[in-house]
Amino acid sequence: MVRVIDKEVLSSDKKHMLKGKVYLPEGVAKGLFHVVHGMTEYIGRYDGFMRKMAESGYITFGYDHIGHGQTASKEELGFFAEKDSWRLLVDDVFLFGKEVKNEMGKALPLILMGHSMGSFIVRLTAAKYDHCDKLIIMGTGGPNPASGAGIALSGVLKKLKGTRGYSDLIYSMAFGSYNKGFEHENDKYAWLSVDRANRDRYRKDPLCTFLFTVSAMQDLVKLNKYSNDQGWFDKINKKMPILLLSGSEDPVGEHGKGIKKVFALLKEKGANVHMKLYEGYRHEILQDFCKDDVINDILVFVG
Repeated sequence: MVRVIDKEVLSSDKKHMLKGKVYLPEGVAKGLFHVVHGMTEYIGRYDGFMRKMAESGYITFGYDHIGHGQTASKEELGFFAEKDSWRLLVDDVFLFGKEVKNEMGKALPLILMGHSMGSFIVRLTAAKYDHCDKLIIMGTGGPNPASGAGIALSGVLKKLKGTRGYSDLIYSMAFGSYNKGFEHENDKYAWLSVDRANRDRYRKDPLCTFLFTVSAMQDLVKLNKYSNDQGWFDKINKKMPILLLSGSEDPVGEHGKGIKKVFALLKEKGANVHMKLYEGYRHEILQDFCKDDVINDILVFVG
């Protein structure tokens, strides 16, 4: 039987305790599996997946980012920090993983997986610290030529509205096209999944439907930009096995085009990279009808 324990680690901001969970398997563990969640969600949404990984022999763990879930107060949801917040998110992944590894399995291999915003974070963490043995990048996006303009615009909005202000304009620019092709479903969350029940759970969850501040939106764009810069492709460990996973209709990955671009750029650099697109599925492939196939593919990859 899987045992779940609470785990707290001090954030790199030296202010917040990162609230997380560790799922412990029965018997001798095969490895450590670190799950990093996406924007406006929390690690509890991965409970089913994390239990499955623990049942398969992996010490599986994750936490709520600053500005998210149990790590943040209600007033802090959607806000990271006054400056350089994206760096905090990257460093927190390393700090939490290091703590769990030191306590529970120094000699065990570490697999790092990030979804959506979490995918950009883990890409940068893996390149900066080279601390994981395998990397799973889920629901990610490729190079965005508008990222520079997005960073500049959000910088102007920060001055006008303050770091904790909100902007409909920047939200529209960032996510306004995500439902394109799904308009007939008359649901602003249609881009998330084919499974309507998942969308309904999402829309009813206050820990999923809060807004990002303009400063947090700038950090999101920076994460996308820096994880797709040429320097990242140069720096990432080419020997480390990397698995790219995405729904073929995920707008974050440009309906497959962005994922294929990341795959091609990694291949060009000689990386040990593999890719799987789930035909007809959208952004949240671990919350959709294809989740069993996704989990099986992950288990094959981690060995």
